[in-house]
Amino acid sequence: MFIDMKSQCFMEAAKCLNFTRAAEKLYISQPALSKNIAALEEECGMKLFYRDTKRSKVKLTAAGAVMLCEFQKMEVILDGVIDKARRAESGQEGHLTIGLLFGQIFNEITRGVLNHIDENYPKIEIEKLSGGFRDLRTWLDDGSADMVVTYEEEAQLVKNVIYEEVAEVYLGFLIPRGHPLTRKRTVKIRDLENQRIIIPDEKETFAVYEHFRELCMMEGFVPQEIQAVDLNHMNMMAEMGRGISIARENTMVTRSPNVKYYRSEELGKVRLVAAWKRDNLNPIITFYHNMYEEIYQNNKTE
Repeated sequence: MFIDMKSQCFMEAAKCLNFTRAAEKLYISQPALSKNIAALEEECGMKLFYRDTKRSKVKLTAAGAVMLCEFQKMEVILDGVIDKARRAESGQEGHLTIGLLFGQIFNEITRGVLNHIDENYPKIEIEKLSGGFRDLRTWLDDGSADMVVTYEEEAQLVKNVIYEEVAEVYLGFLIPRGHPLTRKRTVKIRDLENQRIIIPDEKETFAVYEHFRELCMMEGFVPQEIQAVDLNHMNMMAEMGRGISIARENTMVTRSPNVKYYRSEELGKVRLVAAWKRDNLNPIITFYHNMYEEIYQNNKTE
C-alpha cells in the first residue's frame, strides 16, 4: 500500500484504540507511533484522538472517525489498483494489437489460444489489423501493432525483432475458374509458361517471388508478370480472371468459387512467425507467447 507511515500509524491506532497495541502490530515503539500521530495531527490542523492518559485509552474525535473512514476507502482503492497492476504485469489484463496478412485463416492452435484468452481472460482485449507485407513491417516498426504474423523473411527485414514459428504452410497457385489449366489435376511451374502471373509491387515483398522466378528460369522461361499494388489487389485480380497468382493455402481466397487453388510442391512451404519488437514492454506479449508456445509444442509432440 502507498499510505505513508504517519497515516499507517493513525489507521492502526484508530482500529485498536490503544497506542501500545497498535505500535506492536506495526513493529515500532509506542513513542514512535505517538510521534507520527502527533505529526499527522499537526499537519492536518486538528485533533484525531481524545487521549485518556490515566487509562492508556484513546477515542476517535469526529474528525478522526471521518479520516479513518476515508482512509479505509483509499485502502480498498489502492488494493484494487495494485491488483490491477499485477494482472497487467502478468499479461492477464490489457490490450494487444496483432497484425495479420490479408485474408489469413487462423490455424487450430492460434484459434485455440485466442479462444482460450477470450473465454478465460475477459479483461484482455485483442485487436486485429489486416494488411499486406509492407503494412505489417510498418506497423511492427512504428508500434501500431504489438505483434505481427508474417513470413520469417519479412520479419527479418525489421530491426530489433524477436520472432518464433507459429506454422508452416504450403504455397500454391490461384487459377481463375474457366482457365484451361483448371482442367489439370496438378499444375507445375512449367505449365505457367506464357501465362500472366500476378506479382506484387517490389516494395510489398520479394522473397517468395524471387524464388518463383528462379524456378521459372530453371524450366527455361521468364514469367510474364503483371503487377498488383498489394496482396489484397492480387487476390482481387485473380478472382476477376486477370491472371494467376501465388497464394498460401491458409488464406480465404483459396475458398473462393471464382478460383481454383493448386498446392505446389515445387514452391514448397513458407514459415509463418509471430514477430514483436525486442523493446516492446507490453506484458501480454509474453503471456500470449508462453500460452501459444505451450499449446504449439504440445501439439507438435502428440
